[in-house]
Amino acid sequence: MDKLKSVNQFKMGTSGRSFLKETIVPTYQKLFAEWNKTPPNLAVCQRLLNAIEVELTNISFLPTSQTSIDKQELLITRDTLEIGARLSIATADIPSFERYMAQLKCYYFDYQNDVPDSNYKYHLLGLNLLRLLAQNRMAEFHMELELLPFRELQNIYIRHPVSLEQYLMEGSYNKIFLSRGNVPANDYKFFMDILLNTVRNEIASCIEKAYEQLAFTEARRMLFFETQDKMEEYARERGWKMDRDNRFVFIMEVKQSDTNIPASELASQTIQYARELEKIV
Repeated sequence: MDKLKSVNQFKMGTSGRSFLKETIVPTYQKLFAEWNKTPPNLAVCQRLLNAIEVELTNISFLPTSQTSIDKQELLITRDTLEIGARLSIATADIPSFERYMAQLKCYYFDYQNDVPDSNYKYHLLGLNLLRLLAQNRMAEFHMELELLPFRELQNIYIRHPVSLEQYLMEGSYNKIFLSRGNVPANDYKFFMDILLNTVRNEIASCIEKAYEQLAFTEARRMLFFETQDKMEEYARERGWKMDRDNRFVFIMEVKQSDTNIPASELASQTIQYARELEKIV
C-alpha cells in the first residue's frame, strides 16, 4: 500500500522533482559524459539512453499543459533526445533519427519561449531537412522549411540543404557532389552519401538510355568517381560491359510495338469516322 501511495503521489506531481534529482539526473550526467568522450562508446551511450528514456516516461516527457511545465525537465528531456538523434546518425539508424526529430520539434517550436535555444537546434533541423532531401520526400522538405522564420533560413545548417535542393531543381549535379566537401558538420556526410548515391544512380540511368557506347574515363567523369576502382565496382554492380577499347557498351532495348506505326489500321479508322460523320450531317 505504501508503494502504491508513493506512486500515486508522484503521478500527481508531489515528488516529481525529487525523482528527477535522484534518478534521472545521475543517469543523464553519465550519458552526457560518455557521449562527449573522443570517441564515445556507442554501446554504452545506447544503454544509458535506453535507461533514461524509461525513466523519463515517469515525468512530463511531452508536456501538454502550461501549468505542468518544469524547465529542468524540459532541458534534460530535450538534451537527451538530441543525444539520441545524434547517436542514431552515428549508428546509421535512420528510423530512430526520424522518431527523435518528431519528438524534438515539440521542444524546438512549442516550448521555445520556456527554455533557451539548444546549441544543436539548427544542426539537427538541418540534418532532418537533408534526410528528407536524400529520401526524395520533397513535399515534407518544404513543409519543414515553412516552420522556420525567413531569417533562420540563412543559418549555415539550414542553408546547406536548401542550396542542395536548388541544385537538384537546376540539374547542377556537379555542385551537389562538390558540396560533400563543404558540409557544416561531419555527421552531415551520412545523408550526403545517400543523396549522392541517389543522384549518381539517376545519372547512370540516363547514360544507359542516351548512349550506345561511352568511354570509361568519360563515364567516370560524369558519375563523379574519384578513383578508377570505384568506377569499376559501380559498373559491375550495374552490370555494365566493357569492350577492348575500354568503352562501356549499352544494349538499347526497344520494343517492337514502339517502332511499328499501324498506318493502314489508322487510315481505315479515319475513313470510317468520316463516313459516320457524313451520316450524322
